[in-house]
Amino acid sequence: MLYFDNNSTTLMQDSTKQAMIYWCNRGNASSGYKSAHESRQMMSNFKKLVGELCQLDPCCDDTLDVTNNKRNDPRAYRIIFTSGASESNCTILRGIIDSYHEIKKTIPHVVVSAIEHISIIKLFKSLEGRGKIEATYVLPILSGHINPADIKSAIRHNTCLVCVMHANNEIGAINDIKEIGAISHKYNIPFHCDTVQTFGKNPIDPNKNNVDSFCISFHKLGGPPGVGMLLIKQQLLLGYNISPLIYGSQNSDMRGGTENIPGIGASFEATKINMTNRSKKNAMIYNIKKYICDELVLRVPSLNYEEYVNDKRLRKPLIEIVFISGLGKKYLDTTLFISIVKRKKPYICNKKVKDYLEKKGIIISVGSACNTSSPTASHVLYSLGCDELIRKGALRISFGDNSTMEEAKVFVREFIPIINNLSMQ
Repeated sequence: MLYFDNNSTTLMQDSTKQAMIYWCNRGNASSGYKSAHESRQMMSNFKKLVGELCQLDPCCDDTLDVTNNKRNDPRAYRIIFTSGASESNCTILRGIIDSYHEIKKTIPHVVVSAIEHISIIKLFKSLEGRGKIEATYVLPILSGHINPADIKSAIRHNTCLVCVMHANNEIGAINDIKEIGAISHKYNIPFHCDTVQTFGKNPIDPNKNNVDSFCISFHKLGGPPGVGMLLIKQQLLLGYNISPLIYGSQNSDMRGGTENIPGIGASFEATKINMTNRSKKNAMIYNIKKYICDELVLRVPSLNYEEYVNDKRLRKPLIEIVFISGLGKKYLDTTLFISIVKRKKPYICNKKVKDYLEKKGIIISVGSACNTSSPTASHVLYSLGCDELIRKGALRISFGDNSTMEEAKVFVREFIPIINNLSMQ
């Protein structure tokens, strides 16, 4: 199988599976026997590793659960194990909103990018629909990025939160979170950032980037589904007196429930593997993406999305590829997001292409939203203002550490005939 759907989830290596088996039947980490102590030590070491990767002081106290080991240090972050990024997002966002409402006795306002993960969008829509919040959904510019100036313009006197992801999971656009965070802090507003697509691949320093809270999901790094982390600046946690989403005694009372020790142990192993030879892996992924882009441009009529929007002339090609994401520092190298635009007898062609490739043993995605029959399918493409042709032809090809140049050549060899066949239909 050729697996090019790594933005959705990654595949576990054998050593990660073995680690998961090792940590099975270790008992409850809150208990007092030897294996329980071993589990607690493993979780502490895992937090230290994440702290080091985020340029935080690696010292981690199990009692306080904070890096820097100082309760009132404004640079300290508390690290909480969760079931994944969706829970992490909901925990911190609900916590900030509820705390603000309790303190101010007024309906709070949030500023959020319109292309956030669906866990965030649905949470805010739900709260907004019940009159719990007011929300401004900031649209991306044509490149797919969120303009910091638009974030600033959206801030009101009662804004309690700014929420913008580091990189979008569909189009791969990397946002300027340092500038967005600086704007938020200028108005004393907390800044939450979903870093699921970038942690472990792109450097993240929350202090330098003005990030007050962020989340990790380890199935994006070769770990199992169902394990994540929420990192919260201690200053934010205490200042807002944030309550947990799930009550209990674990995670310093911030996330109840017996810890998923097999999943956490496997995620620890996966993270260590992920960070080994990281620069070399990043270079390989970039070369794979560049090769596929170059080959498609050479063999098929192509243009980028901004050209597609700005070019009002009637184009001669009956079918062409529109590159919605691109190469360079402002885009994830793991993500190639394209759309097959068929102008003669247009129909939903992305599913047909996906199914054809799957029969050849090649796995890709039509994006994070599969219901392409809906006019609003993929809230990301809809927020970009993409027309029906773009939305119904969208394909996401995403690369991982196990992707190879030989696989890229196989993909191109199988993909080009599909385009040729579509041209004749």
